[in-house]
Amino acid sequence: MAASDMAWSARNQVPKAMDRNDMDRVRDEFVSAALMADRAGFDMIEIHAAHGYLLSSFITPLTNHRDDEYGGSLDNRLRYPLEVINAVRRVWPAHKPLSVRISANDWCGDEGITPDDAVEIAKRLRDAEVDIVDVSAGQTSTQAKPVYGRMFQTPFSDRIRNEAAIATMAVGNIYQADHVNSILMAGRADLVCIARPHLADPYWLLHVAAGLGDSEVEWPAPYRAGADQLQRLAERGEGWV
Repeated sequence: MAASDMAWSARNQVPKAMDRNDMDRVRDEFVSAALMADRAGFDMIEIHAAHGYLLSSFITPLTNHRDDEYGGSLDNRLRYPLEVINAVRRVWPAHKPLSVRISANDWCGDEGITPDDAVEIAKRLRDAEVDIVDVSAGQTSTQAKPVYGRMFQTPFSDRIRNEAAIATMAVGNIYQADHVNSILMAGRADLVCIARPHLADPYWLLHVAAGLGDSEVEWPAPYRAGADQLQRLAERGEGWV
């Protein structure tokens, strides 16, 4: 299912354009998932509305070709995603953060979502009592022409945080502690997500902290001897490789 019966590419199947019954069922499944997450003890949840997934297919005009109240203007395209978000917010405890991930740029010029649109989307999310926006980009069209580089999505987070007055997470080709610290200290995001370095080394953050001489980071008890060794290396200026 999707917003419209439009295949991702010529090699993909054509999805069913969602009708009202489909929308109700999927909305209720989001609510059920949020309730299960709370019972399981999660402290925070995120609704994925980026990268061409279901809610993203409604938001971007590249894949939303509907001619009803769920298509057309940005407000109309946001109508169903906000129905889902509002329903989840009602059952997710108020003291636990709710995040929503968006694609802040479709990388398709004015035909798709632009950074200006992303600011407006973030304002709607703020009004829906979303606590933080996970600011990603792209992956909504095979025609996209992304501009990659170090911290290449951080400017979108910067604009949303400072123009829409909502907390943001910066993601995308952020792989050094200096990247993280500069983003946070410059007020370009409230949180920074590090994925690939942690996939390569699950203790990346601990190793970086030890290399910087940060003795306040809590290591798991079985690894504290290794932490002490790394900190001694840092004190001698040898760092961690």
